[in-house]
Amino acid sequence: MRKIHLLLLIIIGLNIHVSTVTASTYDNNSPEVKEIAEQFSMQGHADHDISTCQTMQMYYQEIVELLNEGQKKEEIIDYYYSMYGEEGMRVPKKSGFSLLAWTTPFVVLGVAGVGLFIGVNRMTNRFSQNNDHENVSEREMVESEITKAMIDEERKKFF
Repeated sequence: MRKIHLLLLIIIGLNIHVSTVTASTYDNNSPEVKEIAEQFSMQGHADHDISTCQTMQMYYQEIVELLNEGQKKEEIIDYYYSMYGEEGMRVPKKSGFSLLAWTTPFVVLGVAGVGLFIGVNRMTNRFSQNNDHENVSEREMVESEITKAMIDEERKKFF
């Protein structure tokens, strides 16, 4: 009886050990592999189907091998970053020059938009102030009437 209990304990112990060993092996369908692979541009093949793209299959296989060797996610990303640089990544690093290079165009567009808004606002205010003045010269009034008459004539041609 004692031998049977000992044998059962050994089998259970081996079973637990085998399950922990197999849990640490990765394959192409592992979520960790997909999470890491999503960060790489894979030389322009990142949007292809893995079943037909040899380049994607090669990347996935390399990631699986590195994970099975015991490397962490950050180590694998750093490894590929050292090989391919910024071009090898889908999303740039969120620090240093990369951050500056990605945010500068938006900042410039924002500043230009604000400047354009202020400039147009000032021009319309000046125009309305010039038209509201009672001291408008007689020549300007005549020019304005002529211009309005010409615009009305052209408008009547089309309507």
